[in-house]
Amino acid sequence: MQTNFSRTDRVAQQVQQEIAMLLQRDFKDPRVGWVTVSSVEVTRDLAYVTVFVTLLGQEEDEDKIKQTIEILNNAQGFFRSAIGKRMRLRIVPEIKFSYDDSLVTGITMARKVDEAIAKDNNLRAESGENPADIDTDSAEKE
Repeated sequence: MQTNFSRTDRVAQQVQQEIAMLLQRDFKDPRVGWVTVSSVEVTRDLAYVTVFVTLLGQEEDEDKIKQTIEILNNAQGFFRSAIGKRMRLRIVPEIKFSYDDSLVTGITMARKVDEAIAKDNNLRAESGENPADIDTDSAEKE
């Protein structure tokens, strides 16, 4: 049977789904808030898994982020045993949780772009130029 993606990709996808469900339904630690699984990386030998998570509403509290990641890593046994029961794997992988800051980075970059555009429009308005009249083709030729 030919597949479009490798076994490691399929295992990563399944592990991501299982851990997301476990976090949503079964993991009951009051110190952990809203956690979302953003991606999962699996080694080629399927022995190690890195789970990247985002914490909703706590993006700027570094202490809370570190505490949550530590709690999740300390609960590795819970996640491994649940995955071992739900998935057919010869070896249940060791799980490491890591914070995914790509969401925060993306929001920061979008804000900076918006600020730059607003500043540029203000400068053009002050100089008497209409921002809508700018010819983008001539700017590309320069």
